[in-house]
Amino acid sequence: MNSHKKVQNSRPHPLAMSQYSAFAEPGMSERIALTELLQGYRTTTLELRHYVRSLEARLRNVSFVDVRQLFHRIGDASEHCASFLSERIHDLGGPYRHSALNEPGAAHENSADMLSFAGCIHQIGIRTNTLATFASQTKSFMDQAVINGDYNSLHVMTDCVYQISQLIALIQIHLPTEPSMPVTPPSPSLMRHSI
Repeated sequence: MNSHKKVQNSRPHPLAMSQYSAFAEPGMSERIALTELLQGYRTTTLELRHYVRSLEARLRNVSFVDVRQLFHRIGDASEHCASFLSERIHDLGGPYRHSALNEPGAAHENSADMLSFAGCIHQIGIRTNTLATFASQTKSFMDQAVINGDYNSLHVMTDCVYQISQLIALIQIHLPTEPSMPVTPPSPSLMRHSI
């Protein structure tokens, strides 16, 4: 599938080779920082998935099948994205946590179950807005990878940007939410007219 992204490495390394050949090389501190960034976004993706799954469970008795399928698709997409990020974290030398897809745990599931439907939609919007910052967060890592000639890490980052943007697009198309805006008090002229 990604055979065009396999890069042959001329030096043998004691670490296992991944799809992207992300070995311990001179840019190790950048890779560690990138791994930590990916882990944070993976956690955000899992939190988003918990809210979506909570809504999906609430809609089991709804007769409108398309709505149930929509939340199921978003839940599957967020799970796929989290799994993809776990694999890329592993490719960069971080711990592989595919089996820990329920990582945020019971705290988020309980909070998702306690929120209203609208509250869960709002939390999904917040997580989606957080995921939307990923591309800008990785820009400096991508620039540094190009400068260092570390095209394997660059491929990892571009693939992650693509996967996250696909999840964001699916959510934004089907669940339009507005970003959290600061609440401004109504102007005095509007208050006079409403009385």
